Amino acid sequence: DCVLLRQLMSKGTEKDFVYAKVPLQGQQQIAAQLLTLFENEANPKLQKKIGDVIAKLAEYVCDKDDQRGSLQPGTNGWPALLPVVFRLANTATAKSSESCESALTLLKDCVSTLKDDITNAQVELGAIMQNGLASPNVRHKVAVFFLICEIVTETDKKTYAPLLGTVGALVGVLTQLAQAKDEESLSSCIQCFIDVATVEPDFFKAQLQANMEPATFMATVARSKEVADTGLRSQALEWLVSYLEKKTKWITKTIPKFTGLTLEACMSVMLEVEDSEQDLKEWMERMDDEEGEEDADELFHSGEECIDRVAEAVQMENLGASLFQLIGHFSSQEAWQAKHAALAAVKQTVEYVEEQSHVDQMAQLLMAHMEHPHPRVRFTALHGLGQLANDQSPHFQENSHATVVPVLARKMDDP
Repeated sequence: DCVLLRQLMSKGTEKDFVYAKVPLQGQQQIAAQLLTLFENEANPKLQKKIGDVIAKLAEYVCDKDDQRGSLQPGTNGWPALLPVVFRLANTATAKSSESCESALTLLKDCVSTLKDDITNAQVELGAIMQNGLASPNVRHKVAVFFLICEIVTETDKKTYAPLLGTVGALVGVLTQLAQAKDEESLSSCIQCFIDVATVEPDFFKAQLQANMEPATFMATVARSKEVADTGLRSQALEWLVSYLEKKTKWITKTIPKFTGLTLEACMSVMLEVEDSEQDLKEWMERMDDEEGEEDADELFHSGEECIDRVAEAVQMENLGASLFQLIGHFSSQEAWQAKHAALAAVKQTVEYVEEQSHVDQMAQLLMAHMEHPHPRVRFTALHGLGQLANDQSPHFQENSHATVVPVLARKMDDP
């Protein structure tokens, strides 16, 4: 029923938008009744559904560019809405813990429609956020987390400036979720941070300068083998790379260790390749199926893609020392996965290398692994050599053909 009601309240085609056909007095009664139902509903799931209907209706009645739906001319369109939501969203005045979470969600959903009214209510909004983040109920903290991120992405820097001091508390929420192994909620929160990093990356600058958060937290999640959801590790890595892409110059100048931290996270996830005999057999069977190859070893491919993006964004003059040190460190390890990661890093970044001596060193590293006992290492070495030949032509062909061609001829028979 709530789904149908939401559709009837949604502004769409004139034929389907039933609410607009109701006389003004009836519209006012509907709006008032919805707020009453929302406040009094004891079932959390149903209360959130009613909140969805209210948020959808607010898009119409509070539209400042088209005030035909206004419930009271000369106001924001629905003057009774925010006082009710503010009261229910504050843990100090909420009717129940569950009702508070539903109201916080509704408030977040109203930000895009009523952002000026919401952000101008600094006293009410400040109390809601402060009490929510201090609540012993982690669901309140998560709901405030979403609310803050929504305000930051929907408003300008001057408007969200008072929220800059909340970044540390938000990282605390992430840490609490990680410790509780609530990976579903943690994933949703990290996705919100990715959205903020993409739209308003300056939101994180002060905290990053103070203690490198949330970068350190994200790198820890990306590297952690204890995280059950591989997608969560990829998300954490995505935040690091997205932020680096957005604030490359500032990071390079102000917090250069951010780049090294991101590279280390990329290399760590590139270690995640399956190691059993069955996995190797399946990999060999997939070699002729490019789509199948991409579907496997999700974390490894995520790391590959991200290290390429880092190299493109930062450029080798700022990246080279850290990258080559990591490649050397991983290639010197005994585990085949570490050597495999090092060679893959060469393959992904060689197109950005300009110094010919570095190109030659990369070629030597690839050549040194042509006879490695593990087929995936040999394959990646060959793949990297092909990439190098393509990206560093004609220097590579002119300098190395005498050495490389005989090896390639032998490898034609590699099973």
